[in-house]
Amino acid sequence: MKYDIPYDHIEEEYVIGGKSQWEFGKVRDCANKYRLELSDDDFYNFLTLYRKDIDIGWIMYRMSNFNESFLDSLVSYLTY
Repeated sequence: MKYDIPYDHIEEEYVIGGKSQWEFGKVRDCANKYRLELSDDDFYNFLTLYRKDIDIGWIMYRMSNFNESFLDSLVSYLTY
């Protein structure tokens, strides 16, 4: 069974062109891969991190598998 949260309301606010559509899709697909239902704030934070070439997959993995918050996972990433 495929896990799929579309995050439509965020897409309507964020996507204004081709590049932003691609970035949005990458973050959405990664969140769905790790079966995370992100808050709007966390989703926007991941978009920002993705644009800065941060490994969002590693952070989402920590959130999913270790039940960590976004902030705890980000600190783990920075201190790893």
